Amino acid sequence: MPLIIDFLKINKKKIFVTLIFPIVAVLLLFLFFVFDEVFRLSGTSIVNMVYVLGNYIYLFIFLPLNFVDSDVTPSVIFKMVFVLTLIWWYILSCVLIFFLKKVQKK
Repeated sequence: MPLIIDFLKINKKKIFVTLIFPIVAVLLLFLFFVFDEVFRLSGTSIVNMVYVLGNYIYLFIFLPLNFVDSDVTPSVIFKMVFVLTLIWWYILSCVLIFFLKKVQKK
């Protein structure tokens, strides 16, 4: 039980990483849009594969929001999913920091 508590313990580093996730996702999507529309870099299979990978990363970061439709979902459920998204980002930051600590120990 103490391992889980240590894993989920709130600190400044985890909060900072949690706040970075949505910024990275939106910047990633915007970057691929700029590459596609402005620089006309689409068309090759390698570039399309990179775009698909970026889109999957974006969808993974916003995973709880992928399961609701904002047009037909009641506002209470949408608010609950938004809170679940924040919890999802925190869990992702805990996992990321855990793996970074493992790598630094080696």
